[in-house]
Amino acid sequence: MSISPIELRALQQAGEVQLGPQRQELRPPETKDSFADMLTRAVGSVDETMKTSEQSMQDFAAGKTENVHEVMINMQRAQLSFQMMVEIRNKAIETYQEISRMQI
Repeated sequence: MSISPIELRALQQAGEVQLGPQRQELRPPETKDSFADMLTRAVGSVDETMKTSEQSMQDFAAGKTENVHEVMINMQRAQLSFQMMVEIRNKAIETYQEISRMQI
């Protein structure tokens, strides 16, 4: 039994037969943020955490606050956010180096 090209096209359009990968439309992302914008916000967030930590340490040293727990929490939060940023940077560099070694 042979199927004519016209019948094949009709079946394919009806969804009964699929030949090869379907063509998909590329849609722009919902948000207009670029990767650079995302990185800028992330670095700004880490910077803000570091500034908050430093300010709380200065306030504690000046005697403006006596809550040592809050100071230590702010310091740990700043340290962890900085370490995470460094690890993300390391992974990005590692990925770039791996891609640059690929043969085209």
